[in-house]
Amino acid sequence: MSNSLKIYCIYNAKSSIKGELKYLYEKYFKDIKCSMCDITHGVFTQKKKWASNCSASFLDIECLHLDELPKNIKDLVINKVPCVVSQVNSTNKIVINNKELANMGGDIDSFFSHLYKVVEI
Repeated sequence: MSNSLKIYCIYNAKSSIKGELKYLYEKYFKDIKCSMCDITHGVFTQKKKWASNCSASFLDIECLHLDELPKNIKDLVINKVPCVVSQVNSTNKIVINNKELANMGGDIDSFFSHLYKVVEI
């Protein structure tokens, strides 16, 4: 029997216009950053390299904002975002925490290299 594996990259921001504007304000005026956002996005748009790496990956990767989280993931990651969660069948587990994401310094290659090491296939 094969396992169903999904990866959720969770931002420390809300998806609404208000949430995005709040994040940009905090990032540029209060130096409060989201390490997952630094990996996936440039100043205003998603990095092309991020999109191409996700498309080329054998993993099913989805990025979610705080207001898009299913309850079972929301309960797991409360006060632990940004982070990366793996879902094997219906079991969720944080596989990359904020400190690890921050140490990647926004580098997409570092992210995928680390992700492939920590996911259980």
